[in-house]
Amino acid sequence: ENKLFLLQAELHYLDGDLEPAEVSYNASINSAHEHRFIHEEALAHELHGIFLLENKSVERGLKQLNMSISKYTKWGAGIKVKNLISFMKSFEGVTQIMLG
Repeated sequence: ENKLFLLQAELHYLDGDLEPAEVSYNASINSAHEHRFIHEEALAHELHGIFLLENKSVERGLKQLNMSISKYTKWGAGIKVKNLISFMKSFEGVTQIMLG
């Protein structure tokens, strides 16, 4: 179920339908959380965060990426966490937001 929602979110995004995309990202996150698929929840947070960043919602996007990092850390995906942190540092002022 969570993968279906995530695919729907990405398709909506590709079609330029931003509001349905956001609804589907959230549905994917909630479904993965409900079913305790921590790695799927991490991926949904990550893709939602990128979606938000690409649509000029930097603070919300970074918050989603931080949630993703938390989930990936719990899952034991250290290299993925390192890569996401590097990605986040490419945004101006990200250090203050991450630490604040």
